[in-house]
Amino acid sequence: MRRREFLKRAGCFVASASVVGIWSCESEGDADEGSKAGAVSFPQGVASGDPQAGSIVLWTRAVPAQGDAPVRVRLEISESEGFQSAVLKNTVEATKASDFTVRILVEDLSPNRTYYYRFVAGADRSRVGRTRTAPEADADVAVRFAWVSCQDYASNFYGPYRRMINEDKAAAEDEQLHFVLHVGDFVYETRDADFMTSVTDDLQRVELKSAAGKPRAVPEFPSGQAREDGANYAITVDDYRHIYKTYLSDPDLQDARARWPFINVWDDHEFTDDCWQTQANYTRAETTDEPSQKRRVAASQAWFEYIPAALSDAKQVGDVAQRARDFKPVQVEDAPYDAVVEVDEPNNVKAISAITIYRNLRWGKHLELVLTDDRSYRSDHALAEQTSVGNILIFDPRVGLPKDVVNAFDAGREANGGKPADTVDGFSNTRKNEPPGTMLGSAQKAWWKDVMKASTATFKVWGGSVPVLRILLDGSEVPLIMKDLLLSADAWDGYNSERKELMAFLRDNAITNVISLSGDHHAHYAGIVYDDYDAPSPSPVMVDFATAGVSSNSQWSSVAAVLQGAFDPSLASVVEPVKQLIVYDSTPLGGSTKAVVNLNTLIRYGSKAANVAAKTHDLQQIQAARDPKINAHLRYADSHSFGYGLAHVTADGVNTQLISIERSFTDLEDESPELRSTASFRVPRVDKLSDLSLAEPMIEGQKPFPLV
Repeated sequence: MRRREFLKRAGCFVASASVVGIWSCESEGDADEGSKAGAVSFPQGVASGDPQAGSIVLWTRAVPAQGDAPVRVRLEISESEGFQSAVLKNTVEATKASDFTVRILVEDLSPNRTYYYRFVAGADRSRVGRTRTAPEADADVAVRFAWVSCQDYASNFYGPYRRMINEDKAAAEDEQLHFVLHVGDFVYETRDADFMTSVTDDLQRVELKSAAGKPRAVPEFPSGQAREDGANYAITVDDYRHIYKTYLSDPDLQDARARWPFINVWDDHEFTDDCWQTQANYTRAETTDEPSQKRRVAASQAWFEYIPAALSDAKQVGDVAQRARDFKPVQVEDAPYDAVVEVDEPNNVKAISAITIYRNLRWGKHLELVLTDDRSYRSDHALAEQTSVGNILIFDPRVGLPKDVVNAFDAGREANGGKPADTVDGFSNTRKNEPPGTMLGSAQKAWWKDVMKASTATFKVWGGSVPVLRILLDGSEVPLIMKDLLLSADAWDGYNSERKELMAFLRDNAITNVISLSGDHHAHYAGIVYDDYDAPSPSPVMVDFATAGVSSNSQWSSVAAVLQGAFDPSLASVVEPVKQLIVYDSTPLGGSTKAVVNLNTLIRYGSKAANVAAKTHDLQQIQAARDPKINAHLRYADSHSFGYGLAHVTADGVNTQLISIERSFTDLEDESPELRSTASFRVPRVDKLSDLSLAEPMIEGQKPFPLV
């Protein structure tokens, strides 16, 4: 053990499997063998993370039944589930300083090997965890993994994890998953928010209840603060710890973390909704100034304590140095700042630099995972809230925004050949003197380019939190709108300048076989990413698959609910034509569904086809009205889905599946939720970008409307 590591990082340790023995961070000796059963509990289970060739991070939370004294915990690792022989036995301390969490980087393990582990404190034992190390970088092996996103505790039960577990246990050993990639929104920072509502088939809001008839909700925060809508949100490190403890009480999530190593990046809700740098975005009206440096530090600390990840201990892959760094406490103040792109306010800089999570991991010869932080370094949204609120076209400050306006604002002073307009389509250009927007920030962007260029892996899989795909809402057949709108300006569609820069880098350097796996949108999407979506003849560069949420309310339900709530009789002439493009009642047209997911039609076929759907509910007429130019790069859209994604990487290609399950309104315990559909894709390895293609998926089960 390196004792200096303990002195630097409370709750963090490094152990070597090359010496099977006992080590204590305070004194020699074993864990508290004399203590009685029940003296220590492990309420959040066990977990492992960031498998590397010969190392893994192991985690638990060991809580004393009484008092706050340190708990001495022995980690045991074995190659057999029954622990007949020990690979390692090391004793560490769980202390109040890290909320009694411990994370141990175990080194000198065998590559590409399954291990079992547990934690022992006297007469008390944790459950047994199962994990796996990565193979060496030159190993010619295939890899199977799942990727997940968006698991709001109050919205739903975690049925997708239960189905993943049951399917994996039933699979042959060589068809089982090696790890789970979590691309963000592991927790949500609010309680009593409007996440507990859903638009059902009769368009009535319903409260989701557990089998016991009680709402599944996050208990009251230790501190917390009220939001404008009455919801409470986390403000202190104890608040954020409280959220993780609640989420990790779920048995499906606990079982998943005990079965597979997780590789995590965060999105916004690990800190605050739709955040950028240390800025919150709860305020929708006159100002968006919500500097939240203290909350950012608190959120980072809790994430680091509860998510096992090798940051400072991430091994260098190839010639590019790792930039990831463990959390270190810093003292900051909530100080306002005016800049929206290059923010040098000292408290903002210090809060962000308290932890660095972007990193790359290798799994054999064919997979390089390139993991980015899409929140900490991004600029403000191109079309700021105070600009969009009150505009008749806008129902939400970051959803359904005019594409041309967002693109021009995002380009800043470089728009229009360096001559940005004062106004764009009636919007005052607040960004005309700013540099172009950024999602990654300059340092992370340079690192991303270096990794992509230097990687020798067959496939470079980019694990980011938000979709890279462009998703347009065609407004050409909508009165008073008649323009292309962006489904979400909070994703890469709101940062088009940098997306074009990154895609041009891949194109110009002939970097092939790049795949993005993302989430955030609470919907399944698949399609091709071009170097410039607005070019007369765009070139394909990579593909992107976005998975639906594990439990969070679907995208379609959320958009339909916004339009339902926004309805004002004085705006009926605008709202109703828009609303029918999203949802309509098919029963007067001979259908059986009172709420049709017409958003899928709008996205895949365009507004003309969506209008035809709302008027006829005739699938043949809908198909005939399709505009093939609308989102021609998309191959799949299921905006009302819950589930996960699966990936199988080999030397010849990547097979992916987007799994949709029936929503779990009750706790199914050990039963799998019903499977709704499986959309299967094949991405073959190519030698040049011009050969890149993505075929329509093979779909088993219930096809999303309006597919037949």
